[in-house]
Amino acid sequence: MMNLYDEFQWRGMLHEATPDLQKLLAEEKLTAYIGFDPSAASLHVGSLLPVMGLARLQRFGHTPIAIAGG
Repeated sequence: MMNLYDEFQWRGMLHEATPDLQKLLAEEKLTAYIGFDPSAASLHVGSLLPVMGLARLQRFGHTPIAIAGG
């Protein structure tokens, strides 16, 4: 069974990581967030990567938060 760290690595979404991140992701449930500027004309493809990252976090039992601030 693949863990979150291995999933990110397999998909090429991981270039560098904090030491012991793999252990932390396996042992604890984390909360992660991303924020979007609602005054922008629209979201774009560059917004997709962090959204997909949050979706993967959620699938592995972590808590995602998406914020539209202003």
